[in-house]
Amino acid sequence: PLGSLPGVTVCLLTLASPQPGSGGDTLLLARLEPGTTPVNLRIPTALTKAPLRSVLRDFDAIQREQKETNNCTDKQDWWLRRSELDRRMKSLIESLETQVLGCWRGVLLPSAPEPALAEDAVRLHPELRRCGLRDP
Repeated sequence: PLGSLPGVTVCLLTLASPQPGSGGDTLLLARLEPGTTPVNLRIPTALTKAPLRSVLRDFDAIQREQKETNNCTDKQDWWLRRSELDRRMKSLIESLETQVLGCWRGVLLPSAPEPALAEDAVRLHPELRRCGLRDP
């Protein structure tokens, strides 16, 4: 039960596809927080500026190149490669945040108990509905 969760927020991101074994372009996002109703979102990404499949391909390439970089013995070359990988990873994270998650990235942020933020949430509700939020 959610009531037994410690005082933290848990966010789960799952890649889904309509057919088992095929690469998916739908992101399932679940947010679990004590004292609140769970939030579950289905975020289709196939038509976004950066489809999730493309972002994941880039991530796989970065991981492969990181393994190769770890075997590099020349310090200068290692730092050049490492800096380039860091730059690419930063770009990938920004792309994931702005182009894949889009307006839903706020769901991953921690909640704050401030009343002003609750008022902001009420004002944002219509905008989130335009992005696809469905009320339970």
